[in-house]
Order: sequence, then C-alpha cells, then structure tokens
Amino acid sequence: MFGSSTELASLGGAFSQQALSQMSGSTQRQAGREIERVQAQALIADTREQGRALLANTALQNVGALTALEQHLIQVAPLGEARYKHIVDAYAMGAASAVSRW
Repeated sequence: MFGSSTELASLGGAFSQQALSQMSGSTQRQAGREIERVQAQALIADTREQGRALLANTALQNVGALTALEQHLIQVAPLGEARYKHIVDAYAMGAASAVSRW
C-alpha cells in the first residue's frame, strides 16, 4: 500500500496534500479512513483478477494437454474418439465455468 493516506489522495488528483491539511482533524481522519478503505478495495480487486488469470492460464494449459492426448488416442485407438472428445469437452466446459464463476 501507499506510505500514507495523503499519498493516494495526492496521486488521485481529487485532493492534494494541501487540501487535506486544511481540513479539520476529524475530517482528515475521516478522509484518511475512506482513502484506506478504497485502497483495500483496490488491492482486493487486483488479487481477484490475478487469481482469475492464474485459473484461466491453468485451464488453458490443461485443455491444450488434454486435446493433444485426445488426438494421440484417436490415432492409437480410433474407436474411442467420441468418448475422448466427450471427456475433453466436459473438462473444457467445467474449466470455463469455473473461470466465469471466479
């Protein structure tokens, strides 16, 4: 996080350090608490997005590996093609659903 509550305020442009220093003590504390709340929400949102990206990356790699295995198995045992496809498609749909829910 930022070093102080006024640091974010000055970066955002809506308030300057000078404007915060001109506020009463109780208003400064209230503004500081609000700034910290906004900072926390931003960090939480960023963490969620990073988690979603990690989940999507893993799902894509798994679908790619399963698709390659599906192609190989079709060549080795072609009678199982419909089953291989069904299994890989089911995994891909479940993975997509998990990413969407995240």
